[in-house]
Amino acid sequence: MSTIRRERERSLKFVQVFFAILALISLAAALAVSTRGSDLGLPESSTVPIAMAFLLVGAIDTVLLFVWERIFQRIEY
Repeated sequence: MSTIRRERERSLKFVQVFFAILALISLAAALAVSTRGSDLGLPESSTVPIAMAFLLVGAIDTVLLFVWERIFQRIEY
């Protein structure tokens, strides 16, 4: 049974790290688009919606991280 417990803990850690990295990448992309959107070749009118979309994706990733942890806590080993 300890092997199953270790694998589940490892899986939980992987998912946590994965969603955290995705959230950070989304936030970095939002910052890059909002500050350097015109340098990236984006029209001025598009930078704010694109940055907000990346920000929303980062927020959803963070929420999913907490939801996944809550689901994982309910599972018995």
